[in-house]
Amino acid sequence: MSRRDSLANDERLNALEGESLKHKMPRIDSKRLPLRLKRSCTDMADIVTEQWIQIQQLGQALHITQILTFDHALLFAERKKKKICLLLLLHRNPKPTHQRTG
Repeated sequence: MSRRDSLANDERLNALEGESLKHKMPRIDSKRLPLRLKRSCTDMADIVTEQWIQIQQLGQALHITQILTFDHALLFAERKKKKICLLLLLHRNPKPTHQRTG
């Protein structure tokens, strides 16, 4: 891009910025808002609050589930370890240790 093109682009950008400044939205005084719009905003705020509460509850439920799953995995691993130890003992000494009399 040449310097002339760059300057032309800058001029267009400045012109567009000037136009956008002319058409800015005026500030709306909350006292002038229609009652219907005020109710809508209040309803939306209530919905957002309720959704935030639900998100927090879901986070707590996930945390509890993770803890319970971890505890279950530990118990399962412990049981499996005990079974393996028992199997190793049986494999080393397959005959019963007590003797029959008779």
